Amino acid sequence: MNWMTVIDSARTANADQNNFFLFTVSPTWSRVFNGDEHSIARIDAHCGQYAIRYCPTGLSPILDQVTVLDEHYGDLGACLVIIDRDSQLVLECLGTLPFAVPDGVKGRGWHDVLGIPADSSAVVSQFIVAGIAAALPPVIVGAGADGDFLMGGMTMPQQWHGKNAALLFLRPLTTPWGLEAEIDVVAGDIVAVVGVDHLEFSPAWGVPEIESLMMELRCGLRQILREQDWLGLPEGSTIPVVLRGLEPDTALNVCRALSSHLHQFLAGCDAGAQYARTCIGLSQRLQGQTSLSALVAANAALLQAQAGSVEQIRYASPWDPLGQAARSLNATGAFRDALRDERHCRYLDALTALPQSPRRLSDYCARVLEATLEQEGLAAAVLLKQGLHHELLCLSAAVRSQTDIESGSVERLPRALQVAVRALDAAALASSPMTSSNGVLTLALRTSAGMQGALLLLQADESVSPFRPGPAALQLIATALANTDAPAKPSVEEVGSHLLTPREMEKGIEGYVLDNMEGAIDQAVFLAKVDMPVAIIGEQGTGKMYVAQVIHAESGGAPEALVRLDCRAFRNRNEAWTRISRELEQGQGRLLVFKSPQLLHRETQSRLARQLASRISSDDGGSHYLAANRYLALFPEDLEALVAQGVLDERLASVFAGYPIIVPPLRERPRAVLRWAHKILEQESTLADRRVSGYTPDAEQALLQHGWAGNISEMRSVITAALERADKEWITPVDLGLFIGISADGKAAAAKERPFLARHEEEELAESYYAPTLLEELRMTLGQSLAASLATDTLHPLGAWLDDEIIEAALDRCGGDPRGAAEYLGTRSRNIGRWMPKVRQSEQQREASLLWQESRRLIREWVAGSSPQEEAPQQLAQDLLMALLMQQGGDLNVADRARVMGVSTPTYQKRVKQLLQSV
Repeated sequence: MNWMTVIDSARTANADQNNFFLFTVSPTWSRVFNGDEHSIARIDAHCGQYAIRYCPTGLSPILDQVTVLDEHYGDLGACLVIIDRDSQLVLECLGTLPFAVPDGVKGRGWHDVLGIPADSSAVVSQFIVAGIAAALPPVIVGAGADGDFLMGGMTMPQQWHGKNAALLFLRPLTTPWGLEAEIDVVAGDIVAVVGVDHLEFSPAWGVPEIESLMMELRCGLRQILREQDWLGLPEGSTIPVVLRGLEPDTALNVCRALSSHLHQFLAGCDAGAQYARTCIGLSQRLQGQTSLSALVAANAALLQAQAGSVEQIRYASPWDPLGQAARSLNATGAFRDALRDERHCRYLDALTALPQSPRRLSDYCARVLEATLEQEGLAAAVLLKQGLHHELLCLSAAVRSQTDIESGSVERLPRALQVAVRALDAAALASSPMTSSNGVLTLALRTSAGMQGALLLLQADESVSPFRPGPAALQLIATALANTDAPAKPSVEEVGSHLLTPREMEKGIEGYVLDNMEGAIDQAVFLAKVDMPVAIIGEQGTGKMYVAQVIHAESGGAPEALVRLDCRAFRNRNEAWTRISRELEQGQGRLLVFKSPQLLHRETQSRLARQLASRISSDDGGSHYLAANRYLALFPEDLEALVAQGVLDERLASVFAGYPIIVPPLRERPRAVLRWAHKILEQESTLADRRVSGYTPDAEQALLQHGWAGNISEMRSVITAALERADKEWITPVDLGLFIGISADGKAAAAKERPFLARHEEEELAESYYAPTLLEELRMTLGQSLAASLATDTLHPLGAWLDDEIIEAALDRCGGDPRGAAEYLGTRSRNIGRWMPKVRQSEQQREASLLWQESRRLIREWVAGSSPQEEAPQQLAQDLLMALLMQQGGDLNVADRARVMGVSTPTYQKRVKQLLQSV
C-alpha cells in the first residue's frame, strides 16, 4: 500500500479549537466533503473516535480530503507523532511505533519516546526547530529496545490546539535485499555504498534505464571484488558492498579501483548517463556498534560526497547527517514549505527600512526599540552595546504606555528591567546568548566579528506570549551596531583569518606613486641636464606628461614656460605649422612638448625634423637660429614601430631617438595599482564632496587583476563612474564594474603556475609577439558585440551607435571644437551641430549596454590616437561593421540588417552595393 502524508486541517471559527485535526492519508479510507454537504461525520479509527464539524457559513477552512487511519495502519508500523516545538513534548501519537513504549507517549519528550541515537537526534532536532516541511534522512529509532528499526518520513509545521507543533511522520524503510545485517556485517568489516549521480531524465530515459545501467555496473563490480566480499543487488542508483578483512586504508584503495573501473564504463555511455559519475560512501563497523548504524553511516557518507564534497570516495563523519539535514531543509529554495509568521516578517521589514547612519546611532536605536515595542506582549526594552573594555553601554531605552512609546534613560525603566540591566555581564552574555528571568528576556547581539551588545525585553502580561525577535532581526541590529564608530571593534585575531577586512583608503599621497616607474623618473632627472630632444614613449595614460614635467622642473624651468602642443587638435597642416613655427621662434628657456607628433601631416613632420635637427628656421626666405628652447615628444609606441607603420617620418624619429625614456604601462607596475586607485579615489571623492572610506577586499582584488589597457586614464574613468554609481561608504566590484580575479568562494583567484620551459619559451618569444592595432581590436570587439546581439535576438542599432561614438570621440580629440572635429571627420562643421541631438539621444542606451562598453573604449582610443586618413573614420568603421554583418547575419532578413546598421532598408541596400563594388 502506498502511503502519502497529505495533511490538512479543519478549524471552525469558534473559540473551541478541539475541532482542529490532522490525519494521514490512506487511499482506501477517504471521504470528500463537498460544499453542498452539511453534516457531522463520525470518523472511527483505532486510535479513538473523533468528530469533524463542517460549517456552511464559510468561516471554516475547506476540507479537500479527510481520511482515517485504518486497521492496517498499525500493522505497517507507520505513525504520526505530533510534537510541541516549544516544550519538545509529544502532544499526540497516531498509529503504532515499531517498538513498545511501556511508559506511554503523550506528555513525554520526543527523544525518550522515539529512542533515537544521539547523532540522529541532533538531526531530527534541526527539523523540528526549523519549522519547515522537509523529508527526513534515514534514522534509527528504538534505541534500547529489542533491535534497531530504520525509519524515514518527513516533518511538517502545523498549529495543533493553539500550539506551535511539528508533525513527525515516520514510516519503515527496507534494508538492502538479501543483507542480513548482523550476520553479513561483523565488527571490523567495511560497509561501502556505491552510488551513481548526475543522471539526466528525459522522455526516452528514466527509471527502467537506471535499473539496467545499475545491473550492468554490478556485473563490472563482480569482476573486481574478492570472493569473500558481499555484493548486494542494486537499490535505485546505489549498490551496497561489504568489504571483509581489510584495513581502512586498503579498503579505500580498493574503492578507488572500483570507482576507476566504473568510470571507464560510464565514459562510453550516452543519453541520460552521459555525464554520470560514481561516488562511494564508507563506514567501518566498530566494536559495540550495530551493523545497521554502520550501513546508515556509509549511506550518509555517500550522500555527502554526491552533494559536492571534494572527495568522491569518503569515510563517514558524524557531521554527514547534519549536512543531509541542511540540504533537505533548503531543498525548495526560495519557496519555503513552512508556516510563515507574519509578525516576524513585518518586524524584519520595518527594521530593514530604517536608515543606518554611523553618525546618528542614537536615532537608529530609538527607532529599533519603537518598532520592537509595537509588537504584542512587550512593556519595555533597552538596547546595549559592548564597549572596548567589554563593558555594556546603554544606547537607548523605551517604555510602552497605554497611548504611546516613550524613550528615556535606564532609570525610567520598570524596576525588573533595571535590575536585569545592572546584573548583566558581558562574559555571561557570551556564554548564554538567550536567557529569561522574572519576565525579562535577554537576547545577545553578535556578528561574525564577535559580541556587539544585547537587547532586553520586558514582558507586559504573563497571560500573553510576548513577541521574540528572530535570529535575522537580531543579526540586523547587531550588524548596525558593529558598523558604527562606537567602541567594541574586534581585533583581526578575534574576527578570524577567514574574513577579509576592508582597508581604509590611503590619503595624502603626494607626487607620483612610487613603483618601478622610478627608473623612468631617474632617467628624466638625468636628461634634464642635457640640452637635446628627448622622446618619452608609453601607452596612453601611463604618465608621459608627468615625466615631461619632471624634466622641466629639474632643469629649473618656470611652470608657465612648459608649452604643450597637442598635435591631435590641429585641424589641418597649415594650422599645425603656423602654431608650431610660432612656438619655435619665440621665447627663451621654454620646454616645448609635442604630444603625438606622428599624427602630423608627413610634410609637416619633415619640416619640423629639419628645423629641430639644425636649430635653424628658413620659413621667411632667410635663415636664423631658433629660440633657445628645449624639445620633448610624447609617443604611444616604439619609434621603430611607428616608422615601420608609415605614420612617423624617419628623420623626425631620428631627432628624438637619442635617449628615449620608456614609461611602463600600469599592468607592469602592480605595486602602483592600489596606490594609484587610492590616490584617484581621494581626489575624485573630494571633488564630488563624498565621504568614502575605501575599497572592499574584492574590489581591490578586481583592481589588481584588471588589465588596465588605458592605464591611469582608464583607472580614473572607472573610479569616477564608480563614485557616481555607489551609494555606500565602500566601493565594491559592482560599483567598479570589474569582476576579474574574484571567485565565488571569496578567495583570490590564484594564478596558474606555468612549467619552467613554458615560461622560458614565452620570454624568448616576447620580442616577436604580435599585438593587434586598435582598429583590429575594434573589429574583433564589434564582431563579439554583433554575435552576442544576434544570439540573444536583441538587435541594437550598432551602426548608429558607431557613428555617434566617433562623433563624440572626435569632439573630445579637438577639445570640444566643432570645426576641428569636422576637419578630422572630413565633413562640414555645420553637420556636427546637426548630428549632436541624435548623438545625445542615444547616449543613455549606449551607456546602459554592457555589450557596447569595450567597443566604446576602443573607438575613443582609436580616434584619439589615429592620424588623419584619406577615408573618413565613420566610413571606415561602417565598412568594418557592414562586413561583419554580412558574415554573421545570414539568417536575418534585409529589414533586420538595416535595423542593426541603424539605417533605412533602401539606405542599407545602397551601402551593400557600394561595399561590394569597392571590393
